Amino acid sequence: MNITDAIELKNISCKNRLIRSAVHSFLGTEDGHLSAADFAMYETLAKSGIGLIITGHVCVQEGGRANINQPNIFADEYIEDFAQGAKIAHKYGAKFVAQLNHAGPRAVDNDDLADVTERELKKGKFARKLRLDEIKNIENAFITAAARIKAAGADGVQLHAAHSYLLSRFIDPTFNTRDDEYGGNAKNRFRMAENIILGIKEKCGANFPVFIKINSDTNADNDAYEQDMIYILNRAGQIGAELAELSGVDFINQPKTDRLYYLSRAERLKKAVPDMPLSLVGGVRSLGDAQKVLAAGVDMVSLGRALIADNDFAARLLEGGDAPTKCVSCSRCFVLPNKHPGLRCVWELKKARANK
Repeated sequence: MNITDAIELKNISCKNRLIRSAVHSFLGTEDGHLSAADFAMYETLAKSGIGLIITGHVCVQEGGRANINQPNIFADEYIEDFAQGAKIAHKYGAKFVAQLNHAGPRAVDNDDLADVTERELKKGKFARKLRLDEIKNIENAFITAAARIKAAGADGVQLHAAHSYLLSRFIDPTFNTRDDEYGGNAKNRFRMAENIILGIKEKCGANFPVFIKINSDTNADNDAYEQDMIYILNRAGQIGAELAELSGVDFINQPKTDRLYYLSRAERLKKAVPDMPLSLVGGVRSLGDAQKVLAAGVDMVSLGRALIADNDFAARLLEGGDAPTKCVSCSRCFVLPNKHPGLRCVWELKKARANK
């Protein structure tokens, strides 16, 4: 395989193997709309030649926003934003998929925080345990959000089931100690995500693509979790998910010199679940890194922070260039925009200061 090879998934084709992984842009408006800067970002990504663009996470239910400038999709007024994003991507032959998310107890717009189970949170906050009727309401919110994304003309949705947001907290035994049908074994812990995938397929049609982003590891019993992942990936494929993007719980804390943080596990999972298409995100910093991912049998390569630091990185990879990205994995792209609105990387900040 080569990153320039086209790929045919179950219900979606991509012109190459590169994915822009979902990264929150911090460019949206406080009332939940995509901004002109967001659209410019998506045009830059599409122009680079990348095959699939996954948006930053989009909030599916009022009270579930992770950031004050996070885009929403819990009302029809937001559909046009994603229609415009899809048109931009399609103009350059890229596919456009919206990542759907609920922040759970990490919500910034909710005083009544709820989690898989009740627990003390940081900064003196407390989360109560979600009731079964509330879980069903959230499942329906994801399903309805997907229908809006389909109405926008986008190419599919991705469920954000990683990085300690709500769906990942149900899947991960570190957080999920429920004793009902949503807790216990892997089947029960995956139930919420499964219900959402099945609901989207029923509402939007079996051929509407649904991806899932999921942690490949855990802070609990990691060996047992790997066996759970085999079940979850198998089940996701059985119920119609097109692709699983593998990430991990600690990507921000990885040493700056490390690469391909989760490749060993991704390679084992692919061998265990050969029929489920996979992508890997985390520590891809050069063409050699991307080739190692594909050589391990992983179907696609996802890029996140590297594309923030280096707009030309994807284009260079596709042209066969071996120059690594200038991204140093400092993760300041997750905090810098709060102090310097509109700036997303330390390289941009240095340039702005030099031009003063």
